[in-house]
Amino acid sequence: MKGLKSTRPAPPISPDEMLRAAGEAAPQQPPAIAQRQGDDKPAVLSVRMTEGTLEALARFAIEKGTTQRRVIAEALAKHGVQVSSHDLEERPQPRRRGRG
Repeated sequence: MKGLKSTRPAPPISPDEMLRAAGEAAPQQPPAIAQRQGDDKPAVLSVRMTEGTLEALARFAIEKGTTQRRVIAEALAKHGVQVSSHDLEERPQPRRRGRG
């Protein structure tokens, strides 16, 4: 019976082969792999504060049209702490305290 497709799965494609194929299909496109600056990888800081302080921070960020994260990063920079430019970037505003 000619013309029927095989039921056997295709062999897996290596990541390098996928990048090569994508480069041939759209050579003008930039690489899909994001480049980090240096070894500065994201990390989490958890700080306990009173609810009143957190509510005030949320209201302030909403009034300024920015994120709480950026408000904190700008305050640290203002006090002389070296802050990565990545931490000062505008990002979509998440759901948070004070919106309600």
